[in-house]
Amino acid sequence: MISDLLNIKKGVTSVIGGGGKTTLLNTLANELISKGTVIITTTTHIMPNEVFHNVIDDTISLLHLSEQLREHKCICLGSISDNGKLCTTSHTFDDLCSIADYILVEADGSKHLPLKAHLDFEPVLPFESTQVISVVGVDAVGKKLEDATHRCDKACELLTCNKEDVITEKMVATLLNTENLHDKVVLNKCDTDILKNTAELISGYIKTECVISSLLKGEWYVSSN
Repeated sequence: MISDLLNIKKGVTSVIGGGGKTTLLNTLANELISKGTVIITTTTHIMPNEVFHNVIDDTISLLHLSEQLREHKCICLGSISDNGKLCTTSHTFDDLCSIADYILVEADGSKHLPLKAHLDFEPVLPFESTQVISVVGVDAVGKKLEDATHRCDKACELLTCNKEDVITEKMVATLLNTENLHDKVVLNKCDTDILKNTAELISGYIKTECVISSLLKGEWYVSSN
């Protein structure tokens, strides 16, 4: 299970980056419900969950949340925004930890792009996070930086390059190493042998442990590098 490879513990785990955050959260939740109750939530904005039961918490008590967890095992929790997305819950993370075993937080936005650089106020990590996982779509490699990167100008600044430059494996790793926001990295979208090789090359430059995955196919393993 990918939750075992990432050593997901009880408490708050934050997921940042691009290229599959929501899919990773749902995959982790599906595995973790065999071990306990799970809340998926966000510190930014997410679409209502298409897999698990959504709970709008504007007027819901902690007791009612506990009842929802007992019934569904996993809920997606947030306040509703004007555009219909879920945003930050009104409950504290300490409160959520008192009623659920696992809290999975989407703590970043990436505009559906595979690579993300971060401004000073990003990501929005809960103080209670015990682990931060960064997700990268390896299909960014070979594309222009401006076409595959959210916060492209910031990435250019950190990498000392131009937005028209083509992304290489080393550039992806350098961005992750320079920002140093994560505990572990998931190199996702490795749906072919070529993309798996690309991920292995990236992982060879990264200072922390990497899990190579095709979340779409339900395949993952720890990088050999």
